[in-house]
Amino acid sequence: MTDTQRYITVDDVSFGYEANQLTLDSISLIIGRGEFVAVIGPSGCGKSTLLRLLAGLVEPTRGKLTVDGQPICGPGLDRAVVFQDYSLFPWMTCRDNIVLALEQAKLGANKTERRQIALDFLSLVGLAQDGDKLPGQLSGGMRQRTAIARALAINAPILLMDEPFGALDEITRARQQDLLLDLWQGGQGDEKAGKTVFFVTHDVEEAVILGDRVMVMGTRPGRLVRDIQVTLPRPRTRMGSLQHPNFSPLRDLLLNELNLVVDELLLPGSSHGAHI
Repeated sequence: MTDTQRYITVDDVSFGYEANQLTLDSISLIIGRGEFVAVIGPSGCGKSTLLRLLAGLVEPTRGKLTVDGQPICGPGLDRAVVFQDYSLFPWMTCRDNIVLALEQAKLGANKTERRQIALDFLSLVGLAQDGDKLPGQLSGGMRQRTAIARALAINAPILLMDEPFGALDEITRARQQDLLLDLWQGGQGDEKAGKTVFFVTHDVEEAVILGDRVMVMGTRPGRLVRDIQVTLPRPRTRMGSLQHPNFSPLRDLLLNELNLVVDELLLPGSSHGAHI
């Protein structure tokens, strides 16, 4: 990847929540502008921690993270985040949770326009009739869809998603995968619209359906062990991906990599997983 294609750079980053106990060790990663990178790995390998570093919510113990050549020194309006736990204000309606985010993003829209944008994105995620409800009146999956709508509405160039569909039922999850594909692929012909996505998931099939690349993480401490290109054509749909002849070999390759990582956990002396 040339210097002009480098958008997000993680340069030899290590991180530990406690002194002398690393959660992540020597992570190096380059993500191109408009690229969709999916990340998989066993629980506890540091996937969410790496996302929090990219979001600027924690600082690395060692190393450097940059976006478009500028150091990540904290949260920014260039990075929208969808967490696993919804992160909605419980005293505000679904619509007003999104309106508040739009106000913070300072997109230049007036109050009426912000309310309409919020309703438009709630409609996109299937919640057109639920804008006036409080989060406590919704199921966990509906709250998560509200959080996804909020992240999409602020139109940040970078989307950081931490298992965003994990709380959804199978049908809704499939529809949200297709929605994300439509929104992301629809922007690829327009540099202003195309988003760079860092997507954490436990679902191997989801990683293949969505990603340009799939990064496999190992643990003790967390590190990147494989970077696998997804050889499925764009534009994609979920069903089209599942039916493509390259899908099963890619899924099986990733499952094998995960099995090797788990085997390494059971056999600490194993040398599998050289740094990439």
